[in-house]
Amino acid sequence: MTYSRSIVSLALVASLSAGVAFAQGNAPQAQSDDSGAPAFSSLNDGKPIRRGDVPKDVDALKELRAHFNEADTNHDGRVDEGEYNAYINKANVKQPQR
Repeated sequence: MTYSRSIVSLALVASLSAGVAFAQGNAPQAQSDDSGAPAFSSLNDGKPIRRGDVPKDVDALKELRAHFNEADTNHDGRVDEGEYNAYINKANVKQPQR
């Protein structure tokens, strides 16, 4: 009887471990879209960012640093999540070719 309980316990632990491994493989990416820009929540702990908070070493954010005032639509000196996502998505929209 003890032997069968050990097998059942081992099988239960193995199945739970496999579920955790699969769940970790499906973790959300830190990017907001196909641009390669990081998700807003990963910048400045999700708080509104100032120009100095924009990482200089992230190629996908060079345009944001260069045009920060354009992204700051309410002109409060900070870009919040909505402004960030709107700017990043606007930059990725390709103009139709004529």
